Amino acid sequence: MPFRKPEQIREADKGFEGSEILLVEDSRAYTVALRKRLETDYGMKVTSCATLELLASALEENPDRFTLSLIDLNLPGTPSGEALDLVSAKNVPAILFTSNASDLRRKQVLTKQFADYVLKDGQKGIERLIEATVRILSNRSAHILIVDDSALMRDMLSEQLLSQLYRVTSVASSRQALEVLDENTEFDLALINHLMPEMNGLALVEQIRSRTELDDMRIIGVSTLEDKSLAARFLRAGANDFLIQPLVIEELRGRVAQNIEISSQIGKLRELAARDYLTGIYNRRHFFENGPRRVALSRKQGRGQALAIVDIDHFKLINDTYGHEVGDVVLKAVACQLRKYCGHSHLLSRMGGEEFGILISDCSFADARRFCEFVRYAIEFLLIKTDDGDVKVTVSIGLAEIADKESFDNYLNAADQFLYMAKSAGRNRVFSETDLAVRAVA
Repeated sequence: MPFRKPEQIREADKGFEGSEILLVEDSRAYTVALRKRLETDYGMKVTSCATLELLASALEENPDRFTLSLIDLNLPGTPSGEALDLVSAKNVPAILFTSNASDLRRKQVLTKQFADYVLKDGQKGIERLIEATVRILSNRSAHILIVDDSALMRDMLSEQLLSQLYRVTSVASSRQALEVLDENTEFDLALINHLMPEMNGLALVEQIRSRTELDDMRIIGVSTLEDKSLAARFLRAGANDFLIQPLVIEELRGRVAQNIEISSQIGKLRELAARDYLTGIYNRRHFFENGPRRVALSRKQGRGQALAIVDIDHFKLINDTYGHEVGDVVLKAVACQLRKYCGHSHLLSRMGGEEFGILISDCSFADARRFCEFVRYAIEFLLIKTDDGDVKVTVSIGLAEIADKESFDNYLNAADQFLYMAKSAGRNRVFSETDLAVRAVA
């Protein structure tokens, strides 16, 4: 397999850049092959240790810099998994690898906590180890909710999942779970025990599936009941999988990984469908689907919001003068500038044509106004390079405060009216209710 140059790292692999891997391996050939793949293909940084002494020294200096460790169980002088003990003591998650499957069945290994294991098998073994490394590091973006009234079970599940770098939230009742989901709908998976007081797991699943904003969250039901129909009832209620206690750790890990992978693939498809084909920012449909949810959540949390409509001034003239190709370049440049300032804090979308929508979150109306002025100013002085020369544009912005409990469409209509007034007043300006009040006084 040809190695890629650092600049050839795929967009999908950039999430691993900067991750520092601690490789514990005495074989120089294996170390060189792994290091080259991880650093060249994924932008990771690899620190290698060929002995237990070197490992102890690396961990003593700054153990927090290591995201993950890869440990050879056949390292000389470590018959009882001493290398794993050292990294575990410093809270560095570990993937084990060995050429002998019996090593993984040793009591000294089975009683320890590790993220995964891989069998060494020449080049195939290297590929499997890289796949395991990528999978475990990818787990950092997955958030799992554990719902179980047993503190012992919550702790056991949390320990297992945290060792695989998942983000974990655990609660002791269905009521607490619903409260958590009221505040945060960004969970990828829920593990729900059936036998709980007040509201059992089956009823909780039904409650969750009645909420459209939680449609993408996967659910695994869990129970000790030897009722063969219970699994079917969970699945009919909307669960995606079912486990019977006592849990087999290997099965638990496999089912969780499988459901997280499905959730990830569904998320990627939804993300593709939600993006504008030209600019890469969110599209109108996504704005209308997610805007009302964000408004409702922010209102519940008492956080200020505003809605802005941004329109490129005289865009038709740009198309008529330079052609649609230059018009597309302008649209992409303006979208890029808007995305730069909106970041992940505000919901940005292309509404259609030369019009963009911004749901400005978690700020006062005065701050929202300042934000819009800042954006307007930045675009005014943006030099857009095209094949036909440099182009400059301005934007007009209509800004509506989200205060009273009205429909999302009403806020959008208000922002649109203010946009019309901004254009009527001469363009290249922000217009809101504040400006109406000033005009009335004048």
